[in-house]
Amino acid sequence: MDRPGRTFIEKVEVAGDQLARTIKKLYSDADARRVIIRNAEGRELLSVPLTIGLAGGALAVVTAPVLAAAAAIGGTLAKVHLDIERETPDGD
Repeated sequence: MDRPGRTFIEKVEVAGDQLARTIKKLYSDADARRVIIRNAEGRELLSVPLTIGLAGGALAVVTAPVLAAAAAIGGTLAKVHLDIERETPDGD
């Protein structure tokens, strides 16, 4: 029987200029499902699903606008907070 894993939120603070790079790394992270970008006051600026299920060139086409938006947000803020939704296999 295939049972879903547990979902949890990892909270991370990153420098604004590191935001696009951090999201790009999260796209390749198998257990990351979604990331919410928040400003210093905790207001949600952007929510990005990371489980696209595409490969190669198609992934680049889909992620380019997201990374551009993240770079724009990061360029205007000194620090941002990320809520990274992750899923662990059952029993871990």
